[in-house]
Amino acid sequence: MACFFSNSLSHGCKKWPQNLFNWDFGNKKNDSRPQPKYHDIQLPFPPSLVSKTYLKGRELRCCYKATVDGFSATDFHNSSDFKGPCVIIGYTSKSFKFGAFNPEGYRSTDDYYDTFDAFLFYWREKEEKERDGAPIILPKVGGSGAALFDYARGGPQFGADGLLIGPPLAPVMGGFAGPDTNSGIGDLRQAKSRLGLSYARRPDGKESLFGDESKASLDEVLVFCCPEIASLY
Repeated sequence: MACFFSNSLSHGCKKWPQNLFNWDFGNKKNDSRPQPKYHDIQLPFPPSLVSKTYLKGRELRCCYKATVDGFSATDFHNSSDFKGPCVIIGYTSKSFKFGAFNPEGYRSTDDYYDTFDAFLFYWREKEEKERDGAPIILPKVGGSGAALFDYARGGPQFGADGLLIGPPLAPVMGGFAGPDTNSGIGDLRQAKSRLGLSYARRPDGKESLFGDESKASLDEVLVFCCPEIASLY
């Protein structure tokens, strides 16, 4: 037993673990949690877009790319949940570029959030061709109520009608929509928008983020988050 208590005699005995169960609390290599996957994509928006948000000055990376990860709402949440505040970028089949900022992030809560910090944005056709062109921002209006919806079976939703990307295909009532809660998964290839009630109209007076059309077909959806913040979840 002397070798257990005496360092001077321990050279001839088994090296004992630092604790009873050999748990290494400070060694991240033993962390069995899956590491987040990020796509190597250059930011498609200027850093100034988030200069007044929690993401100011932070590294931003793409955690969700619909054409790679899948267009279903389940694919979206698998990649975007528990990543913190995020920027969503969408591209329509008509090469229209738009987006939104979610200060709350996603957690598949089937709930909504009140905030003045969320906003929508889009690029005019001319600025769209310029990578660093500043987008036009459409802020929250009509109070802070129900600015964001976080449906597990739906994609990004801003206000009741401001911007819906891949909305649930069945009504969500208290997080339950019938016997099969896996049904009604939204498709992020589809989006719709009506401005004025929850988010400001475009400066040209049009009541849809997409201009003359209330609906749009999307070719791509991207989500950018801060890995540093995501690691805290």
